[in-house]
Amino acid sequence: MEDNIEEVEVVNSEYSIPEDVEVLYTSSIVDQLESKLLVGHVVKSVEDVYLLYCNYAHAKEFSVKKGDQRYFPGTTDLQSKKFECSCEGSKDEKRSVEKIPIYLKPTNRTKCKAKLKISRQMGGEWKVGRFVVEHNHDMVAVDQRHLLRSSQNISHAQKSTLEAMVNAWISVANAVAYMENDAQGSHNLSFIRKDVYDHLGRIKKHTKVENGDASALLHHFISKANKESHFYWNVQLDDDNRVMNFFFRDSRCQVDYEYFGDVMSVDTTYRTNHYNLICAPFVGINHHKQNVMFGLAFMSDETESSFEWLFRTFLESMNGKQPETIFTDQCQAMMNAIETVFPYSHHRLCQWHINQNAPSHLGSLNGDTRFKRLWKKCMSHCESEEEFEETWRIMME
Repeated sequence: MEDNIEEVEVVNSEYSIPEDVEVLYTSSIVDQLESKLLVGHVVKSVEDVYLLYCNYAHAKEFSVKKGDQRYFPGTTDLQSKKFECSCEGSKDEKRSVEKIPIYLKPTNRTKCKAKLKISRQMGGEWKVGRFVVEHNHDMVAVDQRHLLRSSQNISHAQKSTLEAMVNAWISVANAVAYMENDAQGSHNLSFIRKDVYDHLGRIKKHTKVENGDASALLHHFISKANKESHFYWNVQLDDDNRVMNFFFRDSRCQVDYEYFGDVMSVDTTYRTNHYNLICAPFVGINHHKQNVMFGLAFMSDETESSFEWLFRTFLESMNGKQPETIFTDQCQAMMNAIETVFPYSHHRLCQWHINQNAPSHLGSLNGDTRFKRLWKKCMSHCESEEEFEETWRIMME
């Protein structure tokens, strides 16, 4: 079996060396990085090997995504972790035969088998257990590889330079143009202009939790964990070691999720008054049709990376159990993170948010009483799939 911790395998690839000097240099880098990823090689941590694999992918011109992970039975300690080519899998493989996709997004997935897997024994060192280098698709062009998602990263030095230029009233466009010129082309930078806007936007929106409040929060979590063995908490820090996002759940949340976690709602509508943090409760419904809490998070922003951290943290706190269905609003960053972290869950949009956003798309139909009556029936009063389909057909006509 592929997921057997004891299994080790490497699939070697023969590289044809072109005469072009730049390609020769790139091939040399690929060879050097591959030598550090051979089966049995000891790695420092999950984070270190992920960065190493991303550097390897950048040199070889493909993108990386984080794959499945396993825990030691009965614990929250990570046992194995996979990193895969972004072309792994196929778009609709997680849907059953009966399920018809509501929409189809373009995909470049080709069921590529290239991957890296690391594993360890309890308390032992992380080692490379599987390294497959063969791809079943073409690599991106060299001058396009800086656009690969796993290749995009702004270093601390680059962040400092950009922030200093923007603070000196230099426009973002001119600041990026300067750095592109300094690097002798945009393809030599590890980020694109959107990454810069996202970074500067986070700085502008993010109000750091003051040291006293952050210390009090951590003290509270530690105290709760000491008193309650199944209390779980986690905190994400930014590059300056400021509290950015945090999540917690108690033992009652874990028990409720075990019984009622098939359907879950994640709502990021509300913010706190003092620090402008986003309140993100994980909510379900019990057998008495009452709301139950599965966990609670506070976030400084709504970026895809923050949501990925949040959902992976939630999944870790619940021993890897994924919900059957997740209801959210129409936040694209959250939708992307759900697709990455919860690949086997069905994602649906919250009815309240649909009703809030629909009028801006309906134009003159907003004043049509017959249409509004049929819309309301579709949204709330159809008792069978057949009744909904018929009502929807009449409404569309």
